[in-house]
Amino acid sequence: MKLKASNSATMVATFALAVLGVTASHAPVHAETTRHMDADLRAGVYTDAEGLAIGGGLLTPLGLQSGWFFNPNIEVVMPDGDNVLALNGDFHYDFPTSGSLSPYVGGGPALLHRSGDTNLGLNVLAGLAGLQGEVRPFVQLKGVFSDNSDVALMGGVRF
Repeated sequence: MKLKASNSATMVATFALAVLGVTASHAPVHAETTRHMDADLRAGVYTDAEGLAIGGGLLTPLGLQSGWFFNPNIEVVMPDGDNVLALNGDFHYDFPTSGSLSPYVGGGPALLHRSGDTNLGLNVLAGLAGLQGEVRPFVQLKGVFSDNSDVALMGGVRF
């Protein structure tokens, strides 16, 4: 779905405020009794855009014993031409494991901005994340379904 450029700023601002609101409502009150929010830094490639991507996000647990996480993030894709800005409201489920790595699957809405056009999209993703230490690596494969669908291979660290 394409949106007019005049609506782009409003849509980006609304999406950002929604992400911040949901994230803030799940922030821990007491670290001893709740899981905490983590930050992440990421880099990778978007195959169709043929560009490198960098970004960051927050990883917020949904509930004390749940394997569900909210992972809002932003990625800037830098192909040869115009940059692409992707605002993502991803959710994912970490499968229980007794090891030091956890596989996960998920998805969520995406807001993609390129050359004055803003498109809505849907992310579908699968990944593998480290569970131990203050800095934990992750790798994820993501399909972005929109007017300009793409596949992204991203990796990074959570801390």
